[in-house]
Amino acid sequence: MIALQSIRRSAYVVIAALIPLAIGCGDGVEPPPGLVGTWDATSLVVDGFDLMDDGMTLSYTLTSGGNYSYVVTGDLSDYCDPGPDCSDSGDFTATGTQLTFDEGTAFEETYSYTIVGTTLTISATFGQSTYAFTFEKR
Repeated sequence: MIALQSIRRSAYVVIAALIPLAIGCGDGVEPPPGLVGTWDATSLVVDGFDLMDDGMTLSYTLTSGGNYSYVVTGDLSDYCDPGPDCSDSGDFTATGTQLTFDEGTAFEETYSYTIVGTTLTISATFGQSTYAFTFEKR
């Protein structure tokens, strides 16, 4: 569950509407337009268990300036400490099909992402745990 807690700080999600050219948001280059917006999680699978099925909600907002924020309700993944509800924000970069939250900090996490239509999929493996997020764009 420690990796999920880090995911919280990484803006996991939240968010994978990108398959364009390599772009770094932190260097003044805007992220791909398809990635910018608010994304609501429809699935948060950790080691085969979908936490969204038990009532947890997660939304991420990604801005053209390379900032993210998220809101969690009914936390079932140690996203919030304490919980059950929380929110946070930070910076993100997008390069090719990689999404990195809080680059250069102790909370840095990188995810693979794809965007198909209005669906963003993000995935990563931390230690022996696998994480797969699916989001729908508002």
